[in-house]
Amino acid sequence: MTISERTTYFNVIVGLFNIVLGLVIEFGLIALCYLALARMPEAANSIPVSVLLPFVLLIGLVLAMVISVKCITWAIKKFNLQDKLDQKVVKRYIKDNV
Repeated sequence: MTISERTTYFNVIVGLFNIVLGLVIEFGLIALCYLALARMPEAANSIPVSVLLPFVLLIGLVLAMVISVKCITWAIKKFNLQDKLDQKVVKRYIKDNV
């Protein structure tokens, strides 16, 4: 298997991982907000869901991106993929402070 093929498989797997991770985090944050608003009825009346939802989704998106980069960096280092993948992909996730 060539480096190009491995990189293609890696990118497909990373894309699927990002989709699943993003959905899990978004649904989790929405569920937490629902539970928090259900326990505090006075807050539910003062904060409309249409105002709260965009902020929750934005926070979830940023959180998913941060976790994704950390997990992918860990996987590249753990499984020693630096020499098995295209260097452009490796440099996107692993920053050398040299």
